[in-house]
Amino acid sequence: MQNPTRRAFLRGSSALVAATALAACSSTKSGTTTTITLNVAEVADYVDALLNFSSTAINVPPVAAAMGAPNVALANIIIAALTAAGKAFVAAAGSSTSVSYDSASVKTAFDSILTDIGQLNTLIIATITGMTADLSSNVITQAKEAAGAAATLIDLLKAMVAVSGHRSVGARLTSDNGINVQGQLAMNVIGVFVSAQGG
Repeated sequence: MQNPTRRAFLRGSSALVAATALAACSSTKSGTTTTITLNVAEVADYVDALLNFSSTAINVPPVAAAMGAPNVALANIIIAALTAAGKAFVAAAGSSTSVSYDSASVKTAFDSILTDIGQLNTLIIATITGMTADLSSNVITQAKEAAGAAATLIDLLKAMVAVSGHRSVGARLTSDNGINVQGQLAMNVIGVFVSAQGG
């Protein structure tokens, strides 16, 4: 069963900034310097959803069996590291609704987030997507859908700092609360999976 403290740690922090109209993550270029601005609530919500997914997935018996005990133990270590990185990011942001990736504390925390989600992708998502669905049960199908949604959030987090040329990271459709629509849909899929597993 998922740790409720882990499930809610970022939600409370991001609620403070979500009440304000948020600018999308974006990049600006001045000469040879590119400044990337990150939407704090968006990052926090994506990390929170990935923690929810990961904590739930490794407690689904077929997933845990496919991963094996050593990899489940390693996943728990990475989940703890991602929890810490998420908290560090929110702490670095303070009360700001958006922060510059160029800030040392923000960059350190966000880079840690990217490292941790990459490991979760390898350990959990890759395992689930490689599983054969059990036709007598919905659990693997739901896990696969949630894994696809988690992969989407990972891609979106990586894209926030993957600036190429003059392309703006923020050039994408956003919902009323400033969150990427694709990201919102992915979080919804994860929410359904977590709820179905009793999280």
